[in-house]
Order: sequence, then structure tokens, then C-alpha cells
Amino acid sequence: MAKSLFARMLVVYLLIILLAFSLLGGIFFETLKNQFLDTQMNTMVQNSQIINDWWGQYYDGKLSDDDFQGLLLKKAAADHTVIWLIDAFGRAFLYDPLGQSNIDKASVNSADFISDAMNNTVVKRISNVNSSFKDTVMTVAIPLKLGDTIQGAIVVHKAVKDVEVGINAIFRQVFIPLLISVAFAAILVLILSRYIVRPIKDISYAAGELSRGNLDWRVTPKTNDEIGELALSFNKMAEELKIQDGLRNTFIANVSHELRSPLTSVQGFIQGMLDGAIEPEDRDKYLQIVLSETKRMSTLITDLLNLAKIESGKFPMEYSQFDLNELLLRCLLTFEQRINEKQLEVGINLPDGKMLVWADEDRISQVITNLIDNAVKFTPPGGELKVWTQTAENKVYVSISDTGEGIPVEDQPYVFERFFKVDKSHSQNKPGTGIGLSIVKRIISQHGERITLQSVPGKGTTFTFSLTRAFEGHQTK
Repeated sequence: MAKSLFARMLVVYLLIILLAFSLLGGIFFETLKNQFLDTQMNTMVQNSQIINDWWGQYYDGKLSDDDFQGLLLKKAAADHTVIWLIDAFGRAFLYDPLGQSNIDKASVNSADFISDAMNNTVVKRISNVNSSFKDTVMTVAIPLKLGDTIQGAIVVHKAVKDVEVGINAIFRQVFIPLLISVAFAAILVLILSRYIVRPIKDISYAAGELSRGNLDWRVTPKTNDEIGELALSFNKMAEELKIQDGLRNTFIANVSHELRSPLTSVQGFIQGMLDGAIEPEDRDKYLQIVLSETKRMSTLITDLLNLAKIESGKFPMEYSQFDLNELLLRCLLTFEQRINEKQLEVGINLPDGKMLVWADEDRISQVITNLIDNAVKFTPPGGELKVWTQTAENKVYVSISDTGEGIPVEDQPYVFERFFKVDKSHSQNKPGTGIGLSIVKRIISQHGERITLQSVPGKGTTFTFSLTRAFEGHQTK
């Protein structure tokens, strides 16, 4: 995990941070550079205006020729600039005390910005002025005026690299905090990545423990975020697996007992007949017992096969319209002998006429048979069995109740689970493997309906399931 998810997250986060800072830094630097150059050229324009004032003083005789020349040379040297003065006759005066250019006076007027300046236009540009300078320069040109009269042009050049020194100094002041921010962000990413990955590693380790059969292993949630929810969901899954494992073990024990008991009886009786231990006149009685036991095994195997088919989806529903009242009465008649043997009181409350429903009649018959069988099985002699229906909108609700022992509260959530059996004693009076109600629940679910349970320990149990009503000539799933 540390070499995969953690490393990937760390690399991705760092790449995002570096790309973001690089993009922002590049935009910032370019914007800063453009603004700085523009500021410098505006300053050069202001300096050109100062030169223009000196020209006025020189023209009025307030400055001597030497003084004027000296001011221009000092100005050019102090500002690291090259100054050109071009009069109305095209004569050029070049002031380059630092020797930054190699242009001669005759070539000055060839620059196109000279004519622009003499046309009363302020020119700003960055170029090499026809390769006259060693490096790229900023050039500012303004008209040389005396009052409102244009008498020539003032041109000031300054090397861009001199400006970039200042820009780089500013950039260093910004870049160092930027690097510190990146380092701080990387530390935060490192902490965040471990914060996310560590609980995932714990869950991964716990999953490995479950795969090795340690169903008691749990994860301790350390946060209240999605990772914490994942840990809680994992623990819930582990608990369900433990419950299912317990149900599976119980089922194996139940099935083993239910198969071993009749097989032992059958084997014993047949062996007795073959050995002559059973008298010929008693053979019919024991053959009936053998037949009963084989039927019980056949029922068990049939239930197992039906459950397997339902869970695999190979148990197709054949919907039809049928009378639910008639089906309920028909199913009750099949239990008449057992009801009479236990002297049960039967209460039936069905509406007059037909109660048409849209469902698989054979499967619903199986549901009703299982529920009545459970009610008869768990109702003590002299108890009461009730069957009734209720309608609401397009639904009919079938309820089957008994006055038996009831189901313990702690067992009620698992009654419909496969392999679950409330009676753990394997009593011969209450045979079964806990498959019947699981089949019932899945048949009802395949119909898109619901089945509910109400049980009070010591008073009895009521199962209620819903079906969709149908009307004459109306067929709807």
C-alpha cells in the first residue's frame, strides 16, 4: 500500500501543486515584467520631458552649450541610457557615455520612430533598433518642442537587461516565499496522504484476517469522515459474515441430523427384516415407518433444491389470475388431519365472493403451505390457528397466526435467513431445517411483495404477506 496508493497520491498531489505554482508563477512573472517595463518607459518619457525643458532653457540662452551638453551626458550616464536629439534639419546629436550603441549620426534618421515623434506622437517600443545595440533596448521617442512648435525629436534608449536586474530582484523576493509555500504544501500533502492511507491499510489487513477465517477481527474507526464510514461498513460486513457462518454451521448440523436420523431408522428396520429380527406380521408396520422417513428425506432434499433454484434465479414465476380465498381453503384442507389430531381451533375470516390476485399460484400455494405448517407445528394441543385477509387499494394482505411459543426477540431479525432455526433442540416433534421461511421470503420478494412478522414470546406469532389484486379480465404484473 505504501508503495502504491500512498506514493501515487503523494506524487499526484505534488505534481498538482508544482504545476499550479509554476503556472501562477509564470503568469505573475510575465505580468510583473510587462508592468515593470511599462513603468520604466513611462519614467523614460518623464525624463525626456526634462530634457525638453533643458532644451528650452538652452534655446533661451539660460544654459550654455557646454552646460547643456554636460547635463545630457550626466543624465545618460546616471540612468544608463543613450540619448538622441534630432533637430528640425535632421541633424542628430548622440549622447552615449557608456558606449552602448554603435550607430552613427547619419543613420539615426532612418529609424521610423523619428518621424512618428516629429508628428507629435509619443513612441514606446522594445527592439534592437536595427541591430545598433548589443542587447534589446527600450526606446522612448517624444517630439522636441519649443512652446507649441515641434523642433525635432528626443529619443531615449535603455537596455532591457538593466531593467531585468530589478525584475529578477523582485522575483527572488517572491520566489523564496513561493518555495517555502510549496515545501509547506508538500508536508501537508504527506500528512494528508498518510491520514487517508493508514486507515485503508488497517481495513486491508482486516480483510486479510477475514479471508483467513478470523471472523472476530474488527477495524477501529478513527475519523467521522468517509474513511470512518468505510470502517463501520466493513465491521458491519464482518458481523454479517460471522452471523452467516454461524447459520451455515447450524444448517449443516440441522441437515446432518435430519438426514442421519431417518437414514439410521431406515437402515435399522431394513437390517432387522433381512436378519429376521422383525416378525413377518410386523413388517407392514415398519415398512410404513420406512416410507414416512423416506418422504421426510425427500421433502428436505426438495426444499434444498428449491432454495438453490430460487437463489440462482432459475425459479421462473408463472403469473396468472386466481382466487386467493379458494387457494387458502384448499391449503387448509391438506392440514385437516394434523389440526384434528392436535384439536386446534381454526378461525377463518375471508371476504365473501372471489378475491382475485395476480401471482404464481403454485409458488403462493407453497408460501401458504409453509406458513400453515409452521403454525400447526408450533401451536400446542388445544391452541388456535387463524387465517384472514385484508385489502388496501390494489393490495391484499394475508395473515396466518398461531398461539404457540412465539419467537424470541433476539431471533426475530434472522427468522427469514436461510439455514436459521429457532428450535435448536432437533426435537422430533418439530422437525425442520429452517429452510421453509427462507423459501417463503424469497418467493414473496420475487413477486415484488413484502412479508412481515409479529411475535410475542409466550403468546404466538403472526406472518403477513402482500399480493397484488387483480380484476376480471385484468392482468398486470
